[in-house]
Amino acid sequence: MSQLSLRSLGRAEVVRDGQPVKWEAESSRDLVFFLLAHPEGRTREDIIQGLWQEDPSARSSNRFRVALHRARAALGAPGRIAEVYGVYRLSDEVLRASDVFRLYAALAEAEHAGGDARLQALSQALAEYGGDFLPHLQAEWVQTAREEHLSAYTRACLERSVLHCEHLQCELAVQDLVAALRRDPFLGENHHQKLMTCLSVVEGKYAATEHYRRFLRFLREDLNDAPMPETVDLAGRIKRGERICHHGQPEVRLTHNCPFTADGRCPGPYAELLKLV
Repeated sequence: MSQLSLRSLGRAEVVRDGQPVKWEAESSRDLVFFLLAHPEGRTREDIIQGLWQEDPSARSSNRFRVALHRARAALGAPGRIAEVYGVYRLSDEVLRASDVFRLYAALAEAEHAGGDARLQALSQALAEYGGDFLPHLQAEWVQTAREEHLSAYTRACLERSVLHCEHLQCELAVQDLVAALRRDPFLGENHHQKLMTCLSVVEGKYAATEHYRRFLRFLREDLNDAPMPETVDLAGRIKRGERICHHGQPEVRLTHNCPFTADGRCPGPYAELLKLV
């Protein structure tokens, strides 16, 4: 059977036997990625409403049948989009061929690993995240999946920054904190405090103070808010040149938002498929 590779993070691409798939219509391509965003599957009615915002009718049902036929042909086998009791889903083989699956498989491994193995698993997860989920689309179902995957990415960044901090790899800790906050500046204020602390060690008090000023501007212009007293106090201590970094904090494990499971944790009900990686 032909080999598949699905990329959806940072770009949308399906490769079959080393060649990019040429879609007969965008509807068939979008159907594949819609099912990737809903690995548990969706009914015909859910797909019609989710993809095209249409109610079930003879016209929309025909549109679905055509898109399904073309999507199956593009993937190389009818069974790669299976239908069981009226629910359509990508086969396990197709799901395992996706970057989204590899991201969450690596996060699942990190949750159950320790030491260097945990660091390697987190690094593998971050390497899989090439950018926003389906950046060319702005549909509601895309936005929902995009936020879930972004949350997984930023939490992996934060978790790896803790490991770097524990090993006194301050520059690497700063890189991960910056990556997380660049992707999602609305993360908790405590993460901005941590970055200020790390910057004061790696680049000095002026770099840490500059981040504080940018954070103040973000709070004022985007949120019409002010920093917590703890953040103001921290900035003052940094400006005075105090040494405020404390290593050896207890290990922190963050909860991941896994869209493949009902409770948001990996591997959960997806465990059997994850074992096959």
